[in-house]
Amino acid sequence: MFKTMKSTTMLGLVVSGLLLVLPVNGWAGHDEQDQPRLTVSAEGRLNVPPDKAVLSFAVETVGEKLAKVQEENQERMAQVLTECQKLEIEPKFIQTTSLNVIPEYPPPPRRSSGESLEQTIPRIIGYRVVHQVNVEVRNLDIVGKVVDGVLKVGANRFSGISWGLQDEQPTKLKVLQLAASKAQTKADTLAQSLKLKLVKIMNVMEGGVSVVAPAGRYRMASVAMSMEDGGEASVSAGELTVSGTVTLMYEISPQ
Repeated sequence: MFKTMKSTTMLGLVVSGLLLVLPVNGWAGHDEQDQPRLTVSAEGRLNVPPDKAVLSFAVETVGEKLAKVQEENQERMAQVLTECQKLEIEPKFIQTTSLNVIPEYPPPPRRSSGESLEQTIPRIIGYRVVHQVNVEVRNLDIVGKVVDGVLKVGANRFSGISWGLQDEQPTKLKVLQLAASKAQTKADTLAQSLKLKLVKIMNVMEGGVSVVAPAGRYRMASVAMSMEDGGEASVSAGELTVSGTVTLMYEISPQ
């Protein structure tokens, strides 16, 4: 009986020890969740000039025989690439984005009631080949010359220009640094106004950085007018807007 009582006593001590430890951990977590916090967000924004332009061109050819249409398309695209080479654009900056072969059909005839579907299936009367390329130009002084040049030698479709930065990372980092500084200033101002103390930063969240080009597209009509006048198309790059947000979460206490 003595041994049984001794075992029971030891078990009670172990259980008591567990009961003493568990609530302490639970209270610590509960206190941390109940700590007062201050969360602030701020945006950083910079306007910077672009240092590259991406021009989107296409060569489109149409005809009855597919082989002939493809041959004509290849010849005209070769002239476009040669023109780019003359303007000192490296081959690595010229990229095919799509190459489509599209069958051409006659207008569908009206089908009278009772006519079978086989009698209305259209036949192919020709083919259309569209070869789309993007040309990256890093010398912005020749953008207008490139537009005029490729359209004169073979390209017959022009989708527009998109402006950008060759290396976005340094500007993005500056924007985030600016956003973080603004968020910290905002937190200091709020804490001072509300008579609070910023104890420590508990969390930092980046809201992402975007690079937005100026609105507007360079239209085919203006290219045609410049070609008729014999002049070079004039293009304006404007500025890019780089913006990003940072959110800071502080632990706070009364002053």
